[in-house]
Amino acid sequence: MHLKLKEMRKKKPDGEPLYKVYKDLPLIDVHNHQSPEFPYREWDRLGVDRTVLFGGISEPEAMKTDELAWKDYEERPEQVYPSFAGINIYSEKGIAYTRKNLENGYLNIGELAAASTYSPIVSSVKWKAETPSSGKLNEIYKLAGRYKVPVLLHIDPAYGPPIAGLQRVLTRFPKVNFIYAHANVASSPENIEALLSKYSNLFIDFYAGYTEYGDGSEYELKDFVPLMEKYPDRFLFGSDSGYGIGYDGAIAAIYEMIDLLSDKTAVKVAYQNYESLIERQPPTQTQMNKIKSLSKGSAKYKLNKREANELIMKLADKRKKEGS
Repeated sequence: MHLKLKEMRKKKPDGEPLYKVYKDLPLIDVHNHQSPEFPYREWDRLGVDRTVLFGGISEPEAMKTDELAWKDYEERPEQVYPSFAGINIYSEKGIAYTRKNLENGYLNIGELAAASTYSPIVSSVKWKAETPSSGKLNEIYKLAGRYKVPVLLHIDPAYGPPIAGLQRVLTRFPKVNFIYAHANVASSPENIEALLSKYSNLFIDFYAGYTEYGDGSEYELKDFVPLMEKYPDRFLFGSDSGYGIGYDGAIAAIYEMIDLLSDKTAVKVAYQNYESLIERQPPTQTQMNKIKSLSKGSAKYKLNKREANELIMKLADKRKKEGS
């Protein structure tokens, strides 16, 4: 793909929108709050191939949007990665909810409010953590490690106890892949590098839209290029649904960042890094039991978790048509 990207760059017409220039480069948006009125056709127009959906975060209402994200996944399995964030981290029910969702096929946990003081939205949610290890979060992380799913964490401010707490969980759970949500919004390249250099299980959700178009950004996209080139396997692109700038602007900024990166790094950050976090997840016992039931035990399959989900959908649809 990096060779194809090189050709895209060579053929780039003057004045052509970058989403058209790079339309054949797969792009994954790892951070999107699902919304009933969201125009899904915009994904196709802007060249967003897959989107991690989850809706609300860290409050009871988020359990409903978790369900909506799963329904979107069933309707668009080729475009959606389902995540869930309605976890009560202060109750055993939250542990059971997490285990059930992971068994049933969700591919990501989060965005979880692991710490928030300044966010006008996140700082007031009911199930907000005070630190990244508050309540039963450590038990959530153990489940994430067992099921090999990534965990997206909102953390603010980007200094003091919240970051110290992040460092503790990164150390305690070295096999869990943590994603630091929109890390560039409040962190400098130097502070992000300080974390990346010490913790190989940390990934950065880069909200390019904020850096390029946000009123409060102290940096430019080019300021983060050396860091991405140094750690090409550890960055991901997220739109945060265009918070503060609009979805079009969020995606436009992603392509502007892609335009600044080397071919190999651009391809990794655009989709390969997150795709690798998805494709390594093993199927669950619940999934295999469903497959066995739907196929009447007539076939054997070697699948990962995503593939198991999609096979279940196909088999269920087939059974439904046969019964109608």
